Amino acid sequence: MLSLADILQTIIRTYTRTDEDVVLTDIHFQPVSDTGELFVFDDEDQPIAHTVVESWADLADDAFLPTVRADLEQAIASANADGALERLSIFRPYSLVLVDDERETICDLLLVDDDTIILTDQLLSDLDSDLNAFLDNLLDDTSADSF
Repeated sequence: MLSLADILQTIIRTYTRTDEDVVLTDIHFQPVSDTGELFVFDDEDQPIAHTVVESWADLADDAFLPTVRADLEQAIASANADGALERLSIFRPYSLVLVDDERETICDLLLVDDDTIILTDQLLSDLDSDLNAFLDNLLDDTSADSF
């Protein structure tokens, strides 16, 4: 059985090329709640990797997707610590996408593009208060300048 780290290394090996061959695809992660299986495939439904995460099979329905998402995000962050997932031979923008049983997108786990940043909950946690403080400072500066 492959670990999540092994799955990500398989993706890196599959899409790291030394020549100029660049493909157009996203990478889809499809977990199965009943069995804990994880299928990974490309845009054309070609399989890339498959494993079973035994701890996922025992999860309650309401805990399944949050746990899967957190586990995958953590594994992706570790595998991408040196930027390996950002250097794949795939046309930009591309995504590592969590999908459901009907292969509908649940969320982007990683979006790679030169000009795009995915805002995660961690980045957004203090955004509201930061924006309010910025606006207050801006309004204070503007009202002081008008006199």
